[in-house]
Amino acid sequence: MTKYPTLHCRLLAAAVFFVLAPLSTLRAEADTLAVIRQRGVLRVGNEMVFPALNFKNTTTGENEGFMADLARALAKRILGDGKKVEFLSTDDETRFEDVRRGVFDVLIDTTPSNIEKIKIVDFSDESFRAGSALLVKRGNPIKTIDDIKPGTRIAFVPANPDIKLIKEKVPGAIYLEFEKENDAVGALADGRADAFTQVVTHLYAAATKNPDFSLTGRFTTKFYRIAYPKGDRAFGVYLNAFLKEMHESGEYERLFDKWFAAYGGKTVR
Repeated sequence: MTKYPTLHCRLLAAAVFFVLAPLSTLRAEADTLAVIRQRGVLRVGNEMVFPALNFKNTTTGENEGFMADLARALAKRILGDGKKVEFLSTDDETRFEDVRRGVFDVLIDTTPSNIEKIKIVDFSDESFRAGSALLVKRGNPIKTIDDIKPGTRIAFVPANPDIKLIKEKVPGAIYLEFEKENDAVGALADGRADAFTQVVTHLYAAATKNPDFSLTGRFTTKFYRIAYPKGDRAFGVYLNAFLKEMHESGEYERLFDKWFAAYGGKTVR
């Protein structure tokens, strides 16, 4: 005769399942932090292409910029030493897959989230606020897009769709389209344009090369976030606590001023 488990056994089995399942989940969620601490080094992915954000100093061989310093601050919080960080170069094509495959622990870069990306990785709270702004010569009266008038010459590249917002607002402005960003920056430098519009990360890169340039008037908002392994909720909580602590302590503001204040960063913050 077939023996069926008693009610007591079934309840005991169910209790074991509901107790053990969350524990195994918590262990999985804690993997990233555990791996970093066991290894003793935080591995950070970044494209290393934007001066003032993250770039390799060819003289010192060191990674420099806001994102690099943010990574060091995270290493200090996890490992007690901001030097215990390894920067690994990646690119637009592979960077999220690299997080998924464990090539690095986090991606601290110019990384907005979207529906497709969150299928591969998870994202922290805001780590950097970007968006489109204006690049002008210092002393230029243009401070925001409200200062753009009919006849104002605006350089742009078609890769940035936010130009349509200015065109809708001031159809009488003169719009100078350039396929290459360097040519648009050149038009601003030699006086053919009054302003150049692009995402702030690109504008910072241009401003670092020309002391006459300054950013102003951000008119769209794009949030960059830290990407980390999918499903590691405990690590996500840890990263968000880290970012909150950076803001509350004033360290975030200090790093922002260190890298961007000289280029008009306060006006596009």
